[in-house]
Amino acid sequence: MQTIVKTRLEELQIGPIEAATKAGLERTFIRDIVEGRKKAVRHDKIAVLAAAIRVDAAALGRNELVRLSPDDLAPAPIAGSDATVATSAPALPPRQSMPLDIPVMGTAAGSLSRGAFQFEGGVVDYVRRPPALVGARDIYALFVEGSSMEPQFFPGDLIYVNPHRPPRIGDIVVVQCSNGEHAPNEASLGIYRRRSEKAVVIGKRNPVAEIELMRDHVTAIHRVLTMNELFGV
Repeated sequence: MQTIVKTRLEELQIGPIEAATKAGLERTFIRDIVEGRKKAVRHDKIAVLAAAIRVDAAALGRNELVRLSPDDLAPAPIAGSDATVATSAPALPPRQSMPLDIPVMGTAAGSLSRGAFQFEGGVVDYVRRPPALVGARDIYALFVEGSSMEPQFFPGDLIYVNPHRPPRIGDIVVVQCSNGEHAPNEASLGIYRRRSEKAVVIGKRNPVAEIELMRDHVTAIHRVLTMNELFGV
């Protein structure tokens, strides 16, 4: 299992802490596997780990590398030492029961090399509120434009952002910047790398790069919610 996890993290160009955080696991969960401190994974964590690194859960139990695309991540049987345990996806509520009240704030219009958004006059659409966000305040959404975060996010993907969740290093964030009194606010999607007195640094996946955003232009750093946070799984 250790070799499979290390191989997939390298292929996906993602760190173990970042992968664990995105999947809703403990921050050191995948790192402990990679570094050999965790030799076995409980059955109820196998499917979550497999989805995080896009491999078949049953094959992961057999220590066999079977890569999956994001569209292939359907629940799979988990191989155990005594018996095969089947997993099933949590039942989602009917689409009509989810309120259509999350604002989409603008459309992507910026440099593809930076993956930047521009907020063009406020709300341009509304999308449905996932179950785990019932009662959450000030949630907004954006459509991804450009390829700078592939294969994690593709053009047209919808992301949900919570301005009240403090971002941590390794989180996917939207960094809002103001480039002048009359210029539109710009927001860049990336991996939160570090912050200094002069700049906020975010990472890109395609191509792999780091972008510095000057602190005196940064107006907000908002965390992008994971699938676990959206649906409470």
